Amino acid sequence: MSAPLFEPPIRPELEYPAALPWLVQLPGRPRDAAPSAPEPKEEVEAAVAQRAWRRSGSDVLQWAGRQAWLRKGLLLLALALVWELGARWQNNDLMLPSFLQTAHAFAGGLASGELLAKVSVSLAALLKGYLAGVLAAFLLTALAVSTRFGRDLLETLVAMFNPLPAIALLPLAMLWLGLGQASLSFVLIHAVLWPLALATGSGFQSVPETLRMAGRNYGLRGLPFVVQILIPAAAPSILSGLKISWAFAWRTLIAAELIFGASAGQGGLGWYIFQNRNELYTDKVFAGLAAVILIGLLAENLVFATLERVTVRRWGMQR
Repeated sequence: MSAPLFEPPIRPELEYPAALPWLVQLPGRPRDAAPSAPEPKEEVEAAVAQRAWRRSGSDVLQWAGRQAWLRKGLLLLALALVWELGARWQNNDLMLPSFLQTAHAFAGGLASGELLAKVSVSLAALLKGYLAGVLAAFLLTALAVSTRFGRDLLETLVAMFNPLPAIALLPLAMLWLGLGQASLSFVLIHAVLWPLALATGSGFQSVPETLRMAGRNYGLRGLPFVVQILIPAAAPSILSGLKISWAFAWRTLIAAELIFGASAGQGGLGWYIFQNRNELYTDKVFAGLAAVILIGLLAENLVFATLERVTVRRWGMQR
């Protein structure tokens, strides 16, 4: 019986030769080359381990590059090494004690409690003057953004007193307020008030008009407008002013203690440096300077860095 007329023909299956798959051109392999023999298991494991080691080393380097504290710590170690080598080359302990000698004097001051006592006296005086100066600066800038008279008053006072060194007012402060903490607080307030007021006022002036209009639409006026609109918008400038005024206050306090000695029977870090300089204990002088530097580093990397992280960086206003 013949096949149906309209039944399509069935194509017979073709058997491809075994060498056909290797006719495909592969990168780095000739067209007619046969597959290479599989690599031994030991070589494969060694290659995998080598790639994993390279990847882990690259990950460690990338992690270390992202850690600011590690980079700064290595920089400090490099500076300490340069200091040690320079002191050994100088070979004069009276002129330049080595890093190890200074570290020994610093540890001795901590162990005896003398250095900690001086640090506590200086920090207590600093915090009083710094907080009073910050409060005065915010009140003055709040008045400046609220009234035209306040703006003119702020501009005039900043132009008059900001160039005036705070330490130059200490003789008058001691004449008016006596040899006590009040005279130190007076010069510290002067050191903090004007740079912070200038930075805060500049930050307030840079707030976009859109944010100002949004605050007015919500019915904010006066102090609520400053607290809820201007201060968050000007936070980067305010933080910069806080850091600058902190540095000014810290330098002013140490200089006042260095020049005028103890105040009210108590001496801080500046008096510690001055007294050891008179007794030619240069290693203790450097230990006092190291304490001043360490307090500045702690304030910068703990206090102000935390403030920036929870405010301007969290809000996306600063990288």
